[in-house]
Amino acid sequence: MTESAPMRAPNMDVNFGSPEYLAEPWPILAHLRTEAPVFWSESQHAWIITRHADVLQAFRDMRLSASRIVPFLETVPGGLGNDFPLIRRFESAWISNVDMPIHGRLRRLMMNAFSKSVVERLRPRAVAMSRELLARVDGRDIDFVEQVARILPSTVVSEFFGIPAELREHFAQWASRIQQATGAAVLTRTMVVDYHRTLEEMNVELSKLIAARRVEPRDDLLGAFVQARDAGDQLSEDELLGACHATIIGGFETTMHMLTVGLIELSERPWLREYLLRSPAHAQRVVQELLRYTGMVRGMLRIARESFTWHDQVIRKGDLVFAMNASANRDERVWERPDEIDPERDNSKSAAFGPGMHFCLGNLLARMELEEFFSATFRNCTVSLLSSERPYINSFTFRGLERLPVRIERKQCDRTRPGDELR
Repeated sequence: MTESAPMRAPNMDVNFGSPEYLAEPWPILAHLRTEAPVFWSESQHAWIITRHADVLQAFRDMRLSASRIVPFLETVPGGLGNDFPLIRRFESAWISNVDMPIHGRLRRLMMNAFSKSVVERLRPRAVAMSRELLARVDGRDIDFVEQVARILPSTVVSEFFGIPAELREHFAQWASRIQQATGAAVLTRTMVVDYHRTLEEMNVELSKLIAARRVEPRDDLLGAFVQARDAGDQLSEDELLGACHATIIGGFETTMHMLTVGLIELSERPWLREYLLRSPAHAQRVVQELLRYTGMVRGMLRIARESFTWHDQVIRKGDLVFAMNASANRDERVWERPDEIDPERDNSKSAAFGPGMHFCLGNLLARMELEEFFSATFRNCTVSLLSSERPYINSFTFRGLERLPVRIERKQCDRTRPGDELR
């Protein structure tokens, strides 16, 4: 076989950590979709996949492995060596990091805990928590990320999971530290050290909670994981801890970032706010479209399990391969006017929650929280963005902000009715 040189777009590379890319990745991703759909990045020392069909293939192709955390962290200066045993140990315990058949087994054991009926039981709490937060920040200049977006999902997920109130802030901080390392656009050794220490600290508290559920079962997510059975099978101790890690990180971080970037898009578009408030079905369509449009999930990493050729490019065994969900969701081969927001469009092919067998288990919960918060906010309040600065987080996985100064005020017409509560 004659090997071709790695495909490169002329005078262009991708640096996931550059301020330009973090703020506005769309131009370079669009260029790559046209000129170099399987692109070798010298900056990332990895392949970057940008077309919708190819991103879907990357998630489904058994030649590409989801067991990516250790290989990615090995890229830190000095590598991992033997210094981080817990990181290596839990690589094979997270459902998002394992391949078939292990992934299928874990998914069968976990999926009932995230069913539509379970999520609908949580909807009243999401509504109530949204109202509480809006009342708490009414009329004040706040950092939306810290005082709203971080609190809503961490509270809803913690209560769903069964995390005691006094530990919720600890778990929120742990989730953030783990995501900082595993999704870092610019990885440092300090992040890896913090990740390993976080696993130690988190596992101590989770083990106590798991032991308590075995003695006294409860009707919460942790209780469901402990009691999960499938044809006599159940989660091992490490798999149980791994299921907890993945649920907490995904449930806290993903929704937090989408609340933030979604709030900006809605605040800047009166017509979209009007559409959102027409009915619950309209709110669902707005959330689906914002998930596609905003690129909240930038991309996911895979590792080549063997060498193969793709678009005339030779992917070598061990190569890092970034499948860019955000680019797939702006592919003009799939959507008309992909760079515009259109809640009426068909989003059944959206890659926002990851296609294929790794489709996010918690997607229904995240969507429900977003629908209820955005509806409550724009039905009852006005939102003013107080700064044009957008300090994006250091992440190749998520598109989120470190902070967002806003002022949220209850609409004046509602203030004239004493005792009227946020609806």
